Amino acid sequence: MSKVLEELVKINTVCDKDNEKMRNYIKKLLAKKKFEFLEYGEGREKVLLLKRGEAKVMFCCHTDTVDGSKLWTKDIFKVTEDDNYYFGLGVSDMKGGIAALLEAVLLLPDDVFCMICFTYDEERGFSGVKKLIKEKVEVPNIIIFPEPTDLYPVVANKGCLEYKVEFYGKSAHSSVPMLGDNALYKAMSFIEEVKKFSKELEKEKVSIYDVSYTTFNLSRIWGGEEINKVPDYCEVTFDFRTIKRTHNIKIKEKVDLLVKKYNASMQILNNIDAVMTTDKEVITKIERIVGKKVKGLNYATEASFFPDKQIIILGPGPITAHQIDEKISKDSFIKCQELYKDILLEM
Repeated sequence: MSKVLEELVKINTVCDKDNEKMRNYIKKLLAKKKFEFLEYGEGREKVLLLKRGEAKVMFCCHTDTVDGSKLWTKDIFKVTEDDNYYFGLGVSDMKGGIAALLEAVLLLPDDVFCMICFTYDEERGFSGVKKLIKEKVEVPNIIIFPEPTDLYPVVANKGCLEYKVEFYGKSAHSSVPMLGDNALYKAMSFIEEVKKFSKELEKEKVSIYDVSYTTFNLSRIWGGEEINKVPDYCEVTFDFRTIKRTHNIKIKEKVDLLVKKYNASMQILNNIDAVMTTDKEVITKIERIVGKKVKGLNYATEASFFPDKQIIILGPGPITAHQIDEKISKDSFIKCQELYKDILLEM
């Protein structure tokens, strides 16, 4: 079993709880590998950056995980194994990828140029990568993200636009609903218009994604108090997973108009653009190294915050992020180490 993977899973980084412990472990592990260690931020909310030489590639890793549910059958902070798999919280997303990278770096000579970034708060608000960008850190043109991809090279991920919209009305007794103003009806009409608009967006396709169009999902409706009362308030949340940056712009324009139409108020919870590698030479090289054709991801990653860079998302599998008894295969973990070594040596 990988000792590095064991140690990473032991550290509780749910909501970045032991982020400092994680950073200290990484610094101690690589203390003799001639890296310059830089940190940005305060307290447990710090980005750790490792630099060695004039690197052409940076690995960008988030150390936080989601929490494990009560339905887990295994110890979430301990790596357990069977004949084929490693189990533990974060082994897929993304401590397995981080461990494979650290193992690869330990095996490579110290004269191999390398840059590695460890961020925080990827699972909730992307605060860590935003901090890195705010600090105006110079990074290489090619950035690798060890997210779980089942060892498929990914060169695009969708954007994400998340909303909370609040509707207001006037309460009245349900026996005389005409004296009230039903906030739920406003919300229903609003959602129907958003759905109709989303169908227009679906006509545009980008074939690299498994779901080749921009998707819309209504995730929550909350409102009303009593069955015999006209509700005067309703709240809805929804998101779009976008195939291109221009869709984010179109969606914002449309939702702004509808919010005004229904006298509602809104909050944009996340606005992240889609991103795609455009350098054909980079695509050709990663396909040769990995031995597979490139793909796109249907969800957003930290890669979206580097629109002017060439991004590659590559990590072990199977993809069991956020699932009960999260796992990766042993074969995939070993192969991932080899691929990271090849990338550092060749790219």
